[in-house]
Formats: sequence, C-alpha cells, structure tokens
Amino acid sequence: MKLRNILVAASILATPAAFAGNDWSFKNVSVNYLDWSNGTEQRTNAGAFAGKKDFALLEIEGGFGGDWGEAYGFFDVENPTKGTDETDARENRRLVVKAVGRFNLVQLGAVPLQAYVHIYDLRDTGSSFFTQNRVLGLGTSLSSGNFWIKPFIGGHQQFESNIGAHANGVMAGYVAGYSFQMFGQSFMATQWHETEFNRDDKYLTMGSPAGGVTKGNATGQNGAVSLWWNVSKEFTTGVQYRYADQKLGSASYQNAMIYTAKYNF
Repeated sequence: MKLRNILVAASILATPAAFAGNDWSFKNVSVNYLDWSNGTEQRTNAGAFAGKKDFALLEIEGGFGGDWGEAYGFFDVENPTKGTDETDARENRRLVVKAVGRFNLVQLGAVPLQAYVHIYDLRDTGSSFFTQNRVLGLGTSLSSGNFWIKPFIGGHQQFESNIGAHANGVMAGYVAGYSFQMFGQSFMATQWHETEFNRDDKYLTMGSPAGGVTKGNATGQNGAVSLWWNVSKEFTTGVQYRYADQKLGSASYQNAMIYTAKYNF
C-alpha cells in the first residue's frame, strides 16, 4: 500500500464531515520530544540493529464519534529537521500514521459490541524499511463518571519490508482515561496498551542487548501512561512514560519520557 493512500485514509478518519450526525470531535497539532532512558540506549545500542536515540516529532491528531461509533487517527513526522539519509541512521526522518475505527454492531444492555480495525504504518525515509500492523477484531467502550476504557482484541497481520504480509498472531489492548480537577485546573490521566500474542517467527528477528541480532519472544508489550494539563481550551501540555518490551525491534525492555505541547483547534 502506498504511503499516499495511507495518508488519505487517515485524513478521512480524522475528518468529522466523513460521517453525518457526529456528536463530538477533536483535533490538534503538537510538538513533542522523546527522551530514551540511558538504560534503553545502552541495551539497544550494543549492536547497530534497532538502536535508539532521542528525537523530536511533530504530530497532527484527531478523532470524532457518534451513534455509529468512533474514529481516531494521527500522523507523525519524527526527526522533522533531519534529512532522509543521515550519517547516523537513527536520525533519519521517519513517517508514522495510525488510523483506528470502532463501529457499533449491537447494544448488549449498556455496553456496545463494536467492530474494531486499526492500521499502524511506520516508514524510514532514509532506507527501504517499513512496517505496517493491521488488526481486525472486536471491541467495546465502557465509562463511569469521569473514567472511560475502550478494550479490543483482534487478529493481527503484519506487512514488513523484505518479509511481506502474513498473519502474526493476536493483538489485545485498550485505551483508558480519567479526567479530574486539581488546584482549580483541568487534568486528565490516560493510558494506551497493546499486547501481541503468538507472533510468527518471521517477525521475531530483533536487536540483542548483547550485540547483533537474536530471536525475540512470541509475546510483546507496547504502551504509554500520560498526564495531561489542559491549561486552556486551546493549549494542553503533558508528559508521557513510554514503554515497550520485546517490541520496536529490540529483544529488551525499553522506556522513555515524552514531553508534549498541543494546540487544540
């Protein structure tokens, strides 16, 4: 699938006018800086494969929903001030797109059963490397007061350069949030998490903390915990704890802090 087509699909998901009668929507642009921990850099940079280095990123994010369900998407440019073929390959500009759709199928009491689909696509503009995760399954959306959680589970297909597209086990996960007031200010705590089960050996070649490459585990973890301060209607700032284990190309635990400033419009 060409990146142009992925961007078109993501822009449709992020446009409220794509569906009639939407009840809510949001959109923002943000400037972010991801700071890997020293331990992560040491574990991943023992070898050249999947080495980690701090980077800035620009993001466009949006979502909307209604009685039919909801959609969400973002587009990131990592290392936006860098070129496409840097001396240090970790500094190459990268493009990331994610699009998520949840479509209400039937109401089970107060709980909706939803069809769930997501596409995540990462491209390194300085090489031929790309990876795309495709998930199709079921989900739901639960809420109580200021707390909400949206779990899902589905079949996972991965499309990767030099390997092709193959079934790659099962992915389950959730996004959750809790909004609250403190010191007269508006805050929100959120988390997203994904667990991949029974992954195919084809996709388990990872960087080894001892150097070189190794075979990773068939189960991988990926996610972030965030705290957001809604300074005003237009401006939000936040900090995220980013974590991954047996993911992001490395057979090790990886963690980082992400510092974010958003403009909401």
